[in-house]
Amino acid sequence: MNESVYIQDATASGGSGVKVTAANQMLVRARHSAADANALGNAYCAVIEADPNGTDQDFIYLKNTHSTMDLCIYKIRMSTGTADIDVDIKLGVTGSTTSGTAVLPTNMNAGSTNAADCTCEYRDEDLALTGGTVTDTLYIDKDFIGEQEFDYPSDIILTPNMALVFNCVAVDPTADINTEIFFYFRPGE
Repeated sequence: MNESVYIQDATASGGSGVKVTAANQMLVRARHSAADANALGNAYCAVIEADPNGTDQDFIYLKNTHSTMDLCIYKIRMSTGTADIDVDIKLGVTGSTTSGTAVLPTNMNAGSTNAADCTCEYRDEDLALTGGTVTDTLYIDKDFIGEQEFDYPSDIILTPNMALVFNCVAVDPTADINTEIFFYFRPGE
């Protein structure tokens, strides 16, 4: 389907719904995807192996420290081999992590030297954060061959200074939970 849009100028004479800044610049809303971000050197993967060592343990922490861009998670992979587990993703947690080990997410663009503007930590026990709202529960089947993938077509979005945790809910896996978090940075509005 080929459709054309004609906009005469940035003073909104081309139709309704056009927004213009004080400098007479038109604001355009467009989908910014992980592939677009990767081309700009702003897509990353955090690879983490952590053993929660109990139940109700916050074992992975991710905070967006970028001042203007949203951190958008579009895929998570997880696996474990000793027990079926439930992992809650909790958005909006507060506090400082307890004895966390820093993780440096890898840039998905081999030609980029950009580093992710985030704090990413794990602990083989509880990171001891508070609050937050459960946004998803990931069910990990120990008998599943390979890693289980969880896709988020509309992304899990951390605006600047927002954080989340992965919390092992009901069963201690008594082994590492292997996790990869795929995310990119999208300009704010």
